[in-house]
Amino acid sequence: MAAYSAGSAKWYLGNVLWYGGLNNKTGKENQFGFLKSESRAELFFHKSDIVGSQLPVEDSPVLFREGVGKHCKPCAYEVHLLDEPRTAELLADYFRAFSHGEINFNSWTQREEVIKCFLRAWGKNVVSRLIDSGIAPSHLLALFHHRMHYTELFDAIAPDKDFDGLIALQICPTVLPSVFIDTHIEQFATWAKKWTGDHPSPSATQAALIKNLLAKISLSATLYLSFFNCLSSETILEHRGSDIEEFIRRSFSQDKMTVNPYVREAYTHAFASKAAYYQHPVFKDFITPCLLKQKMFKKDFSFVGDIESSPEFSVNPEFFILAKLLPLIGRNDESVIQSVILHEIWQALLSGRFTVDHPAIFRLFPQCTSLQKRFRHIRLSCEAFHWRAKQADGSTENRFLCRSKVCDEPRVLPVLSKAFMDFSIYDWLAHYGMQYMVVGEPSKRDLPIKLAAYFNRIRELFTRLNCRSCGLLMIPNMKYSRVEVMVWDAASNGFIRTPFQAAYRLTVFKCASQGCEQFDISHYINHCIGYKCSEIIDDRDLTEKCDEGRYICASCGSCCTHHQEKYGNTSGGETEAVQYERFYGDSPYYTR
Repeated sequence: MAAYSAGSAKWYLGNVLWYGGLNNKTGKENQFGFLKSESRAELFFHKSDIVGSQLPVEDSPVLFREGVGKHCKPCAYEVHLLDEPRTAELLADYFRAFSHGEINFNSWTQREEVIKCFLRAWGKNVVSRLIDSGIAPSHLLALFHHRMHYTELFDAIAPDKDFDGLIALQICPTVLPSVFIDTHIEQFATWAKKWTGDHPSPSATQAALIKNLLAKISLSATLYLSFFNCLSSETILEHRGSDIEEFIRRSFSQDKMTVNPYVREAYTHAFASKAAYYQHPVFKDFITPCLLKQKMFKKDFSFVGDIESSPEFSVNPEFFILAKLLPLIGRNDESVIQSVILHEIWQALLSGRFTVDHPAIFRLFPQCTSLQKRFRHIRLSCEAFHWRAKQADGSTENRFLCRSKVCDEPRVLPVLSKAFMDFSIYDWLAHYGMQYMVVGEPSKRDLPIKLAAYFNRIRELFTRLNCRSCGLLMIPNMKYSRVEVMVWDAASNGFIRTPFQAAYRLTVFKCASQGCEQFDISHYINHCIGYKCSEIIDDRDLTEKCDEGRYICASCGSCCTHHQEKYGNTSGGETEAVQYERFYGDSPYYTR
């Protein structure tokens, strides 16, 4: 039996590091072991100090007292395993003794074992038994937080208390149910504003408290804190920005989010006007794009000037393209619109206003699962077109094809029933009256399909579009067509007719750097037109032409429709995956 002198009469919780095992020196089973205390000290304990007949195993949670053993080394005695029901009474003594904040219940390794011990010993009466034993409500709430039926437990642990009353009992707000905070929102907001004022530069612990609070309170409470600036805008946006963005987006649609009635009342007290609400730093960056799209939806063309004068939205491709495209519709024929918009997009890419892989482009030109599966190495927009496939029995079946393969999820059909905040280019064009030549049956000749294919082609060709002499991005060898275009004029607040020189060829490129030896030399760069072949045709790499003057593809041997009998040596037997690895391995838009 271990000889020790009693230390503190307090109870401590810990975990067994090891017990027993074969002693190599004696050849017998050890009758002792070591445990780790809450202070992380390692304490010796002897078999004779274990209360009860069951022996511990590695990592068993135990309740014990501390003492001093042989050679004045610390040891543990009166060691209780937590799976003994009688240990519950001792655990109650333990909880009565420690001060608030001594245990971080959220990361406490013994928490579940302690709760099991209480439930096993006292069952449904565990809360009343603990309250009767005089344990502080703060300890009980922290212990049972996140447990099933916690709201009911909370009502039993802290009845007839408001928020201020619980804070006075040193109860941390993070253990309060969100519905309780909603019920006492004014007291909670006052506490939050004062608490953050007392801690303008929070420590890591205080920052964690704020994070935990914002993660658990309702959206309504988050909005209330935002309205009255109870927490910094940066803090709220960091932890609840996505929820607030969704609330704002849906507030501009018919599918509004349900909030507590106190939010509407708070709004009237916090803001003298809608403009003040729109400029609030928590909401401004989410509201502004909604207001711009609302103007687009209402066909209020002042949105053009708003976008062009905005440092943020003038470089956002979604808003840039819509500002250039939508005013053209209904006032210009489709060929003019195509020439102008392709020119505007290319100039934006050339100047670095935005990149061809910008995520906002995919909000206008979404990706379909068909291209996603086939071309896993590069992100492409859906460019599905309608196809009437002939069946063996002579009938036809309506299908959609993306790059000659069946598209099971075409993203090119407008759906005007959804919220305008979620409109793609196909929805916007339909809303502005531009329909497909055959309604519901998009073809490769339709403008939106051409635009989607244009972006895809630029993404695929982009690694080839730099001059091999000076390294600069080449420009299209533009054949200009002077056209008269009806455009929105912000100065006169109306539409005017103006001459416009629009580029329409994007297969021949040249270097525009006058000091380069390749200056103004044109190069043909396109995709092979061979059946199922996606090889890039670049005249800097190919020299052989057919008698029709077309370059002969090194992959499939095809050249032109006149010699289509040569088609068939498709990709030299390479699979699409291998081929795309070879084509786009160096592309900035290529992902492995």
